[in-house]
Amino acid sequence: MPPRPGRRQFLTTGALGLFALGAAGCSSPEAGRGQAAPGQGDAWSFTDDAERTVRLGRRPQRIVAYATAAAALWDYGIRPVGVYGALRKQGGGKDVTVLGEVDLSRVATVGTTWGHISVERLGRLHPDLVVDPLQYGAPQIDPSSLKLTEKLAPVVSIEVYGAKVDTTVRRYADLAAAFGAGFTAQELRRGKAAYTAARDRVRRAITGKPGLRVLFASADQDGIRISKAGFPSIADFESLGLNVVKPTGGSTIYVEKLSWELVDRYPADLILLDVRSSSLQPADLSSNGLWRSLPAVRAGQLGPWNPEPNLSHHGMAKVYDSLTTTLTGARPHIT
Repeated sequence: MPPRPGRRQFLTTGALGLFALGAAGCSSPEAGRGQAAPGQGDAWSFTDDAERTVRLGRRPQRIVAYATAAAALWDYGIRPVGVYGALRKQGGGKDVTVLGEVDLSRVATVGTTWGHISVERLGRLHPDLVVDPLQYGAPQIDPSSLKLTEKLAPVVSIEVYGAKVDTTVRRYADLAAAFGAGFTAQELRRGKAAYTAARDRVRRAITGKPGLRVLFASADQDGIRISKAGFPSIADFESLGLNVVKPTGGSTIYVEKLSWELVDRYPADLILLDVRSSSLQPADLSSNGLWRSLPAVRAGQLGPWNPEPNLSHHGMAKVYDSLTTTLTGARPHIT
């Protein structure tokens, strides 16, 4: 969801007349129509974060979701039939950094770059519902294509960027429950407890590193993008007490882009680097002298950061534990 080069668009291939809504269970990708499971004959409704109430004659079974939404739902036992998002690595292949535990062998891929979806392929899945997260109220689906998508299936949206992480995690759990997630109250309490415990651990780790300056960044051949608190995980970490190095320039709420010659503009003790394939990784930067000159790099104080985390209880617990591990070995005041 965070901005990358290029505007999100839909590939509107095929004719709408070929597509019809299906009424099958969440089975293998592009499976035929099936029988509704017991208890699914009742009317279904869900009010999303765009304040739309979607009403269907029964609980949706054939769900297509943006990658991070699919990841969150998967953790609650919901198996979408299709997924889309920035899933293509530079140079080819699938990038699974935003998919969590989603098994791509069991899910049809209907888009592999920034919001691009083959409408023809989407239609062949006979979707009951599309789950498309919001980025400060804006859909991942290009607004001009939203009506086209809604001819195939209604869209439900969860706000990811303009809400606190706690709120978004709860809303995905709400949505999974509405889809018939099979967790018991006890299982849900365990998931919430693991999430809360991991959040407490990272809060203690942050408190134990006073003065540690942490910079979040993405890198490419032309320079480095210093991230701001417009990303939900950064704002969340900051709310837990993390001393985030925030750039003062740039024309967006997300990043300031610097050439490599200016890479040392914002001193930091720890650099967390974007793990997605759109960003160069430390090994890719090993021959870059300007990168190697940074105090955090010289000290080996680097760690991973995913701007598009899996916002389930399980997914965010892993995010918090990863940051806790990174913070444990970091030293403040290295410059």
